[in-house]
Amino acid sequence: MADYVVIGGGSSGGVVAARLSEDPNTTVTLLEAGGPGNSKFVSIPGMFAGLIQDYKINKLNWRFRTAPQKKLNNRSLYHPRGKMLGGSSGMNGMVYIRGESGDYDRWSELGNEGWSYDEVLPYFRKAENNERGADDYHGDSGPLHVSNGDESFDFYSAFLASGEKLDYPKTADFNGANREGLGIYQFTTKNGERASVKFCYLDPIMDRKNLDIQVKATVRRIVMEDGRAVAVEYDQDGQTKRVEVGKEVIVSGGAFGSPQILMLSGIGPRDELEKHGITVQHELPGVGENLHDHPDVMFVFKSKKRTGISLGPLGTLKNLAAFYQYFTKRKGWLANPPTAAGGFLRSEPGKNNPDFQLHMVPLPYRNHAHDYMSMIKWGFTMIVNIGHPRSRGRLTLKDANPGSEPNIDLNLLDHVDDLKDMRNAFKVTQEILHGPPLKDKIAKPLYPKRYLDTDAEIDDFLRAEVNHAYHPVGTCKMGRDDMAVVDARLKVRGLANVRVADASIMPEIINGNTNATCIMIGEKAADMIKQDAAA
Repeated sequence: MADYVVIGGGSSGGVVAARLSEDPNTTVTLLEAGGPGNSKFVSIPGMFAGLIQDYKINKLNWRFRTAPQKKLNNRSLYHPRGKMLGGSSGMNGMVYIRGESGDYDRWSELGNEGWSYDEVLPYFRKAENNERGADDYHGDSGPLHVSNGDESFDFYSAFLASGEKLDYPKTADFNGANREGLGIYQFTTKNGERASVKFCYLDPIMDRKNLDIQVKATVRRIVMEDGRAVAVEYDQDGQTKRVEVGKEVIVSGGAFGSPQILMLSGIGPRDELEKHGITVQHELPGVGENLHDHPDVMFVFKSKKRTGISLGPLGTLKNLAAFYQYFTKRKGWLANPPTAAGGFLRSEPGKNNPDFQLHMVPLPYRNHAHDYMSMIKWGFTMIVNIGHPRSRGRLTLKDANPGSEPNIDLNLLDHVDDLKDMRNAFKVTQEILHGPPLKDKIAKPLYPKRYLDTDAEIDDFLRAEVNHAYHPVGTCKMGRDDMAVVDARLKVRGLANVRVADASIMPEIINGNTNATCIMIGEKAADMIKQDAAA
């Protein structure tokens, strides 16, 4: 028996397990469906593109596929997710972004008491160990290491200079008082290594006797009796095992895993459960609904000079030298996430706040690093995504087998405003990319193959090329309405001792990369659990 059973050792669940087990008198079992995540490739910041590859030998990645996206020419999208302790913090781009203050104030306005920006900021600071030191916005004594991005690629400086010529401001801190503008991101890295949740929260406490971490443990169901979780059943090493629950179950399987686990346990929409022969334990129609992600699109350019990163013959020789430099000195481009330059801008003058984000990659890269013919060239990519999409999809079960992947429909660009915002963001970005001094480094554009002049051309390109930004959220949303799954204390509505803590609880996605927010959710969830236990 464990006091607390945490399902999922990712960016939120790993934090919850670490914080709850700080009390030596509290027992915690952490069940992770993936492996231990000890591969050396996980720790190398520059290996992001390798970790997301869609190969069967890639055991660190769930390698999901979405349903055909009706507004994207019926394309099915590849969707990598971390299959290891640390979850997707072990394979993401490591950009440390919290979103804007209004994102959290909006959560609070929706009836989620305790989730305004001023109320969540202390948890961001609590988690953070920023190399710049502490101030009103940042912490310097938490477990999560945050470091400055490497500015050395000349594409970065040219991009920032092109933006400056168009009067876009430079921003030193995208998580401070004013995030609007262009600049260099910070990342969750330390001394040339990825600072994942496993690295920062779990590795230092592996010897805690009150923390039992089980990997390759696929949860079958939460066992419910009279609205209360009494045990969790899971498959491991060919056997079905069971851990009894003393106090609570915390579901932290992510935006895809958490609703699947709830439904397999009989918690969710009645029609969906009965369709798969699952006994309804607790009807909750919002489970799996409200799925959304940032839609993004990529500009790809070939450069005049052989600078940046390439997988061609000369680039491969340089990369071999880079591996030697990395393993001997922890220096070079492999020691740093190669998405350092970017920012937040407004897609049109009438917007109240910056509403789209940019990431620059010094490699011709698109379609989740599957376009190998682009990557053998020299050049760069600019990724554009809108921050507050209105389109909503859903997640449903394929069957009642816990080993089956769920049906994932992101429904990208379904809302007409998303297409409009993407189009306007595209126009703003295109103007920057085709302006001096950045344009002087470009040999030719690859995607799109020329400057697009009309809305119709841009819309056709977007439907053919838009993808997701690896930021799925919302499938167990927090709130008070009929489709809410959890309340402001993250308790599943109508159940005595089951909570959800991960990206799935976000009622609306934040404007920015979601990993820092998932870590904050884990920190705040652990505090609320402790408070409720002491009450």
